Formats: sequence, C-alpha cells, structure tokens
Amino acid sequence: MAKELEFIKGVDKLHAFYTEHVRMLAHAYELSDEQAAMVLDRFDFKNVARSILRPPRVDLFEPPPEL
Repeated sequence: MAKELEFIKGVDKLHAFYTEHVRMLAHAYELSDEQAAMVLDRFDFKNVARSILRPPRVDLFEPPPEL
C-alpha cells in the first residue's frame, strides 16, 4: 500500500504543476483564470477548469521535490 500511496502523492504533485502551467498559458493569452476555466470546461477539461480556480499549490520557482 505504501507504494500506491507514494504514486498518488506523485500524481498529485504533477497535477499541481500542470495546473500552474495551464494558468500561466492562460495569462499569456490574456485570459483571466475565470475565462480560462470556462473555455477549458467547454472543451471537457473539467478537472483543470476546476483546479485553475483554486489558489496555487506549488511554487514554480522552486525545484520539484524528489519523487
């Protein structure tokens, strides 16, 4: 079970970094988080649409922790 839990923790970290990159991409296209979430939801990226509206969970300027 420990191996599976570590896997889930790793996936959670990757998802957090992915979400922050999507947020940065939206800002590069001059979309607010809310506008980006609506576009993402319309194209069935529902998990990212929800996640982008939450506060950031990672600092992109720090190296990711070892998995």
